[in-house]
Amino acid sequence: MITIAQLTDTHLLAQKQDNLRGSNPWSSLEAIVEAIAQAQPDSLLLTGDIADTGDRTAYEQAIALLSPLETPIYWLPGNHDVNAFLKTSFTHPHFHPPQTTLLGDWQLCTLDSTRQDARWGEGHLPQTTLHHLETQLKQTHRPTLIALHHHPLPTGIEWLDMMGLQNAEDFLTLLHRFPQVKLVVFGHIHSPFHQQQGDIHFYGTPSTCVQLPQTAHTPTDKQPGFRLLHLHPDGTHTTEIQRVEVFAS
Repeated sequence: MITIAQLTDTHLLAQKQDNLRGSNPWSSLEAIVEAIAQAQPDSLLLTGDIADTGDRTAYEQAIALLSPLETPIYWLPGNHDVNAFLKTSFTHPHFHPPQTTLLGDWQLCTLDSTRQDARWGEGHLPQTTLHHLETQLKQTHRPTLIALHHHPLPTGIEWLDMMGLQNAEDFLTLLHRFPQVKLVVFGHIHSPFHQQQGDIHFYGTPSTCVQLPQTAHTPTDKQPGFRLLHLHPDGTHTTEIQRVEVFAS
């Protein structure tokens, strides 16, 4: 079994003491890292919005907090990230950019769904990315986990869904052609989400700092969290969200 800890939407700021909407991203992530250290996952998955304004110092903070875990860290950018700074900052050997990699009996595909011309932070997967994903899926029947930042399914919150994956239909049509695709995980929505289409499970995950409503009508748990994914050799999985108690400043 392979266990992955998904962290998302850390929104680190340039100064450790600065708050974001009443939450301190640094201290919140510190508490999350302590919980992850106890869980002892085989690898970490960062699904974007690592830095709130794409500041280089924020990426250096992420390295300082996460590298002592001494586990492979697979990252992809979010709409708040500055890709150029992210790529030049995350050169630590534990950090791996968007790619396809084998994790035990599974295959992990991390995708960059950001777009430079986004108006509201919406996402898009270029045809080159979709073609590359199709090529990877044709090469193996291993159960596959796909990760991206933007949500490919609607949450039911209108303003949030305006910022989802704009070509989700193309993406979903591709996935459903390949029965080995078992999981799709994403960030961006700052809240838990689960929906199943066919044999594919889609999961959203709480932010490690500021939370958003779970639905249009119900409040969310305000505590930060992360997701643990347990990938079994037979292609099945189990998952749970863990939250940590951090008091708002």
